[in-house]
Amino acid sequence: MKRIKNLMGRTSELTPEQRDDRRGLVYAGAIHAALFAFMLLSFIAAPKSPNPVQIELWADGTTPTAAEPDVTGEEVTEPDVTPSEPESEPEPEPEPQPEPQPESQPEPPQPEPQPEPEPEPAPAATEQTPSPEAEPLPEPEVDPDIALEEARKKREQEEEAARLAAAAAAEKAAAEKAAAEKAAAEKAAAEKAAAEKAAAEKAAAEKAAAEKAAAEKAAAEKAAAEKAAAEKAAAEKAAAEKAAAEKAAAEKAAAEKAAAEKAAAEKAAAEKAAAEKAAAEKAAAEKAAAEKAAAEKKAAEKKAAAEKAAAEKKAAAAKAAAEKKAAAEKAAKLKALREAMHGDALGAAGIPGGTANRNQTGGGGGDGGYAAKVRACVRPRVIYNVPPRQGSANPTVQYRVKLKSDGTVENVSIRHSSGNQRFDSAVQKGIQACSPFPKPSSGKYPSSIEGDYRMYD
Repeated sequence: MKRIKNLMGRTSELTPEQRDDRRGLVYAGAIHAALFAFMLLSFIAAPKSPNPVQIELWADGTTPTAAEPDVTGEEVTEPDVTPSEPESEPEPEPEPQPEPQPESQPEPPQPEPQPEPEPEPAPAATEQTPSPEAEPLPEPEVDPDIALEEARKKREQEEEAARLAAAAAAEKAAAEKAAAEKAAAEKAAAEKAAAEKAAAEKAAAEKAAAEKAAAEKAAAEKAAAEKAAAEKAAAEKAAAEKAAAEKAAAEKAAAEKAAAEKAAAEKAAAEKAAAEKAAAEKAAAEKAAAEKAAAEKKAAEKKAAAEKAAAEKKAAAAKAAAEKKAAAEKAAKLKALREAMHGDALGAAGIPGGTANRNQTGGGGGDGGYAAKVRACVRPRVIYNVPPRQGSANPTVQYRVKLKSDGTVENVSIRHSSGNQRFDSAVQKGIQACSPFPKPSSGKYPSSIEGDYRMYD
């Protein structure tokens, strides 16, 4: 449909023939206007009645009679001879006013009466008739003024005849021109109608061709769509058949696999039953052997137990004495470590001094050198800006430090918070940073240390 609309839009434009027709009409109009202007100009420029011609006749003084004046058209200027006559005679000049009649002469029948002025050349005969009549008259009574007047009238008649002839010729030319223009206009109109008819026929043909092409295109598109639909249906059918074949093959393979697995399972079950039977037989044999060996072993163990009980009793007494001694040594070391950590924490908090019995619980002994070492390790690592003390409140952190055998800090836990998270974290980080702890003089690190750290001690 869009293509048909486009073709219809193109036919609405001017065809080359229509452009040529329009251009021809423009040229014809321009030529007609130029001819009309030329005709109007010729009428305007038509010669009017000329000024009167003055003729001076000379005759011999001895001859009483004057010869007939010779009208040769020679102009003789006599300023004194009837200067008023030429002024009054130009009055017939308004007669040429009918000249604008060509404007209304487009009608072809009017030029027919124009040949009537042609008989007017008769005055020319009058010019010839008086000449033979004048020759036999030698009458001396002819007045020169009368002869001059007759000559003037004759000349006026001739000019009038010439003017009428020119007007008739102009009217005839105008009529012919109007007829030619009318014929040209009719021809142009006929040509234009023929061109328009040809253009309409051409547009109809183009429209029919466009409709035919659109119909053919629609038919081709329909055929292509049907072909595509058929191909699509065939492809879908082939795909369905292929899928069905693949499904059947998969089901067959699954069935074969299931059968193989079932056979394998049955074989494995048979093998397992045989193995279990052999194992049961073997276990029974082993059990019998084991029971026999157990009986023998029980008798031997009973004897050994009696011997071992006596030995263990003796070893337990020795071990108790050793553990008591080790506990005493450990308590002394823990006390020394607590004193060292307390003094170090107080120094980091800006509180000089500090005693072990106030900031450390547990332990004994008084290794001042080790305490100084621990203080030097922890003090710079407890980073906390202690505020001025207000009242008797003294925030206290209860902590526990686990040490590895090499003195490195394994864990620092807060047993009881001081209520100030930042202070607790500063003490915990200061102890963690002192890793490994200074080595005690005994050369052996305690496994854990518990203590209290107060802010204002």
